[in-house]
Amino acid sequence: MRYRTVCIIFLFSFVVSCSSAENVQDGVQNNPSSTTEIVPTSTTKEATSTSSTTQPPVLSITIEPTIYSPIAASLDIQSSKPVAVQVTATSENHQVVTPRTSSFSSAHSLPLVGLRQSHSYNIEVLAIDEAGLSSTYDAGNFVSGEINYPLPEFDIFVDFEHAQPGVTLIEYNAWAVPEEFGQGEPLIGLDHEGQIIFWYQNTGTTGAVQATERGTFISQYFPVGAREFDLLGNVTHNWQVDPEPPEIEMEFRRADALAAFEMLGEATNGNEGDPDPVFVKPDWVNLTSFHHEVFPMPNGNLLGLSTTNHKVSSDLREVLCPGDEAEFEITSDVIVEFTPDGETLRTWDLWDVLDVEELPGNWICNVDGLFESVDFRDWTHANAVIYDEKRDAILVSSRHTDQIIAFNHLEELGPQTSVRWILGRQGTLPLEGESFYHPHAVELQSDGSILLYDNGNFRPNTRPENPEVPNYSRAVLYEINDISDNPAEWSATQLWEHRVDDFNGDPLFASFLGDADRVENGNVLITHGGIWLNRPDGFQRARIIEVVPEGSAGGEIVWDLALGDEEVPITIYRSERLPSLYFGPLWEDFVPNNDDLCESDC
Repeated sequence: MRYRTVCIIFLFSFVVSCSSAENVQDGVQNNPSSTTEIVPTSTTKEATSTSSTTQPPVLSITIEPTIYSPIAASLDIQSSKPVAVQVTATSENHQVVTPRTSSFSSAHSLPLVGLRQSHSYNIEVLAIDEAGLSSTYDAGNFVSGEINYPLPEFDIFVDFEHAQPGVTLIEYNAWAVPEEFGQGEPLIGLDHEGQIIFWYQNTGTTGAVQATERGTFISQYFPVGAREFDLLGNVTHNWQVDPEPPEIEMEFRRADALAAFEMLGEATNGNEGDPDPVFVKPDWVNLTSFHHEVFPMPNGNLLGLSTTNHKVSSDLREVLCPGDEAEFEITSDVIVEFTPDGETLRTWDLWDVLDVEELPGNWICNVDGLFESVDFRDWTHANAVIYDEKRDAILVSSRHTDQIIAFNHLEELGPQTSVRWILGRQGTLPLEGESFYHPHAVELQSDGSILLYDNGNFRPNTRPENPEVPNYSRAVLYEINDISDNPAEWSATQLWEHRVDDFNGDPLFASFLGDADRVENGNVLITHGGIWLNRPDGFQRARIIEVVPEGSAGGEIVWDLALGDEEVPITIYRSERLPSLYFGPLWEDFVPNNDDLCESDC
């Protein structure tokens, strides 16, 4: 794999003053803190108003580099009268055009994102007043910097006619990065030419990134908390758990917040300038981590995946792990609904609805790993949580028990135990089709069906002792029929799946991580995030593909990216395709919706 190691270029800021004088000036020099009066390069009267003036406004434009991304800028535009604005950044071989702002104002503070590294961009501002008079202003040049991180060259296959346009956000995890580049796993945005046009890095992971209707992103930073941040990387909200320590000395899991606090100290609080954490601490359950996903609900609340520990009898320990002399506790997953202020409203503990003796999973006796220790055993290992507004239900992916669990979201507050249905192992929904094994990333579709990534661990008849039937991973779509008033009539049906061969001709098998998302044009973006052949030998790699679904199985691949090799192993937790980086109420074309729901026939 080809790599380039780059360094940061520290950038300048400058101010442009624009006037309505009669002469046209070419713009401002590329000069730090320079202020120059210029006139619009063109003026078009698109509408008339008896109460308006035909004179264009006077603008003062400040363009500054940002603290957290070398390939983004912030624009501050002051106008002598209310205007809506649109910004165009043009380099020799690349152009970024923002949407028009949704409001008329005398002051606009805007992000300029989507820029490529080491490009000199000419910045033009189109200002439209309330009478429809539009004027264009040459605001000078802005030079983007370089990302100080060892990144590969992203060689992508793209069928431009059939692939969904937009930006692919990749939750990038290189397994061997020198310490000087920090401990944070970055979020990278790629255009269809394989160029990086978005960058965000903070301490810890940046996982399960989701766009909000506010024009921000929400992500978890395992195992401590969750953050909301804007397009320029400014953290606007910071949430953390605040666990009570055990009464006696015990060996924490590395996936416990207390272990992270002990190892990382203040670094868990994030980048310099991040707000202090708001603690999510219900008084009825001791939450010991945040992990895998924090989901923004339509009402403004959030759903997070957490954990808690349960003491068990010696008899049960012997049943679960015969001969194990440790007095271990069981770690179960807890879904927590909380407000932006940190108030916990409801929790759903999988311990209360599943029987650990009947469904112990495949990992409960492991003691050496990220998610388990001698004293605390990883049981359900939930890895996704979403809210289904039509059903008023909470959907959870429980990896180690091979289940998707739908909880009822009741009006009452506090701990919850009401289950609507279970799909998968020991499920309540009869399934027509093939079940899933160790799944990831359940996603709701507009018709109520669910799309998920089926890793396929321990799929029947595909274990290593049977090499004639190799294992495989897939994206799979299930219809959920739960409309009847009689739950006995409910059922599930497999509608579609997609498998792909690996480079060696065998079916591709990603034993961990993974994602499957419906994108805006109806295609499916599939992240085979953790391919690790011959484990523990071999190396980690990932492959992201976009597929045009066809029939009940298969579909043409129209976008394809492979990452990771023996020298630089790489895994990807999830990836997302955004139609544009310019989303949210700041922009004129914004229509509130759920980007995860497809508008066409799913």
